[in-house]
Amino acid sequence: MKLKDLRVSWRQLLAEPAYSLVVVLGLAVAIAAAYLIALLLNDRWLPDPSVPRPDRVVRLEFKGNIPGRNDDWFSSMPYVFRNALLDAKAPVSHVARVTESELGLRVGEQISKNRVMFADPELVAIFGLKALSGDVQAALSKPDTVALTTSAAERLFGRSSDVLGQRLRMRGQEMTVAALLPRQAANSELEFDVLASFESPAANQAPWMLSAWYFINGNVYARLADGANAAQLGTLMQSIFDRSPGTTEVPPEWRADGRKSAFVRAVPLTRIPFEGGGSQTRLMLYSALSVMALTMLALAAINYVNLSSVRTLRRQREIAVRKSLGASPARLGLQFVLESSLVASLAGAMGLLLAWLLAPGFADLLDVKFASKLFAPVQLASLVLACLLLGALTGLYPARVALGVHCAPALQGRKQSEGAAGRRMRRAMTVLQFGAALTLSGAAVVVVWQSEFVARINPGFKTEGLLAIDLPETAKREAKRGLFDTLQSHAAVRQLSMSDDIPGRNGIGSVTSVARGETKVAVRNSAADAQFFSTYEIPFLAGSLNGVQIPEQPPRGPEAAKEVWPTVIDATAAKSLGYASPQDALGQVIRSDELQLRVVAVAGAIRQESARELQQPQLFMLHQNGHRVLTLNGPDMAALRAAAQEVWPRYFPDDVLLMNGVHEELAQRYRLDRNIGRLIAATSLLALLLAAFGVYALAAYTVRRAALEIVIRKLHGAGHRHIAGLLIKEFAPLLGLAALVSLPLIWWIAQQYLSGFVERAQMGGWPLLVALVATLLMSGLAGLRHGLAAMSMRPILALRDGG
Repeated sequence: MKLKDLRVSWRQLLAEPAYSLVVVLGLAVAIAAAYLIALLLNDRWLPDPSVPRPDRVVRLEFKGNIPGRNDDWFSSMPYVFRNALLDAKAPVSHVARVTESELGLRVGEQISKNRVMFADPELVAIFGLKALSGDVQAALSKPDTVALTTSAAERLFGRSSDVLGQRLRMRGQEMTVAALLPRQAANSELEFDVLASFESPAANQAPWMLSAWYFINGNVYARLADGANAAQLGTLMQSIFDRSPGTTEVPPEWRADGRKSAFVRAVPLTRIPFEGGGSQTRLMLYSALSVMALTMLALAAINYVNLSSVRTLRRQREIAVRKSLGASPARLGLQFVLESSLVASLAGAMGLLLAWLLAPGFADLLDVKFASKLFAPVQLASLVLACLLLGALTGLYPARVALGVHCAPALQGRKQSEGAAGRRMRRAMTVLQFGAALTLSGAAVVVVWQSEFVARINPGFKTEGLLAIDLPETAKREAKRGLFDTLQSHAAVRQLSMSDDIPGRNGIGSVTSVARGETKVAVRNSAADAQFFSTYEIPFLAGSLNGVQIPEQPPRGPEAAKEVWPTVIDATAAKSLGYASPQDALGQVIRSDELQLRVVAVAGAIRQESARELQQPQLFMLHQNGHRVLTLNGPDMAALRAAAQEVWPRYFPDDVLLMNGVHEELAQRYRLDRNIGRLIAATSLLALLLAAFGVYALAAYTVRRAALEIVIRKLHGAGHRHIAGLLIKEFAPLLGLAALVSLPLIWWIAQQYLSGFVERAQMGGWPLLVALVATLLMSGLAGLRHGLAAMSMRPILALRDGG
């Protein structure tokens, strides 16, 4: 009998294709989004399954305690902790240092960019790395051997097997392939194409970096010994650091009155998504995604219940006939549950297809990869069960409406309603739809508005029309100068300069303490050449670089303290150091550690920090060589790119050219915020559409229920305005109640989101107003058809049907 009921359900769907398309498509979109988000959360929360006992693997993390700042935890760690833990006989079985670089690898005449990870051999035991062929630990134990993933092998050699013993060139070093690894899972803590020894010359690790206690340039991982836990290891690490020379590598005021100069901790691999460095942003993102997924599912389900309930009321004669022929309440209720389950199953199949189509764009939008496969048996089984459960739940209310139909009135053609309780429930669901649409729309306005605001913040320097080229870390001074001089004479280049980085790309930067007498100020310390300020069009408020002798090399060694180095500070630094005006700072000597710095110019206020951090005083030490970034200024970005591609191979034949516009580089700081805004905006649009369908269904039911009242009013001379007023009277209180509920929610969401920013857009009540206008517009369009139908209703037909 159930199979017969299923055929009846199928025929009902085919009989009303428009209705079927609306409900199935609405549920399918919600299911697709929820399925993708569920897979993403599953990947992020669960550790890489290839890691044995992941709860015993810890990542060591560092947090500076600079006065006046509240930095988040870094996922990185000073390398010196590896040997410090071993010397202290810490409760760990293995410890490994790790650093990553985007490098060009040469095989024959071909060069390709790869993510290279330099690591100690202990990394193999910590993460349980297993080779498809060769020996990974042996590859990491020698300075001239590497391990490749299969994807890197295909890229370098055109095949993913038989590559052992093959040769490649990395940073001028000849390397031999000693192992082949499978591609890492998308949720793996380790992301690499190539593994090489941390001791390899190609790693380019300066000796001072390996012994510095307050310099962060990579990661340190450990595997806990049996019986130990992360908290114990963290306590030991803090004790080691507090007694280390690291406490004296920072200015005295950073550790005055017993203040700790930094904090260290160990975070288990299983807790990194929740507690690791940067986890607050990720948790906020994943929480928002979870709420959006549940909201879309709830709205789609409510939309289906609304539409199917109206449809059920239109089928009263059919229901009465079935009851008269002996259909039991259980059989009748089952019929409607089966119809809902069929709709949910069809929506699930369509949702799976949509998820497959949308997965690449969704992953790119959130800058993630899916470790779980969309069509894996476990995932598919979960999707089927979820769709059946959704179908059963959404079928209960239409079944209740059907069971409430009385046979005699229905067979006589008299219409019945779902009762006062049913109307209250429908109105409550409509309020929920309105409220969700308003809340999501308001949240979208908040995020998009803030994203646009921070994108327009003036950093104090030019960003458009600049092309930044990352120079190889191992590049020789002669090669850098040769590239600089050749591009300087190129017709496409108007100006160019070299600096230690693109200003603002690194949100934290290097912080040092400078002193003017007894006044000490923590400043952001950058390095640049004399052309930097004209290339980035940074105005000087006082002084100039004309006639200033700029040293060739940065200050190093004991002789550096005897020199007075030319320095540019910005207006914020001048004010913080106590100068009454920028002019007063000119020619003054300030001290940084053992260095003497002479202020040769004062620039306008510069913001290198993102809108999430406080704007710091800025200091630029001037020297002509030793920089890592070359910036070109010209009227045509395409011509600048072509010039760089033309000249680059002459000086760096073994390196991949890495270049990007400065504006695009800085925009990456807010890329996730913009994408979240777009995602919420898309979700709010879907919520508005679903709310519109709910309005459509409620308007249809209202017109049907009030048909007799409408025609009587028309017979007594009521005009279109009075008839429209009936519908407005039905919906206005619902929308008002939804707005009343949504307003505090939108305010709370705005406060939570904006709390992460120092620079905040002034919004007032605009988010709610925009959301309210959008909802009113969609609701008006949704109810327009039935409003027009009510106005044009012919009294004779309505009276005949009502009778």
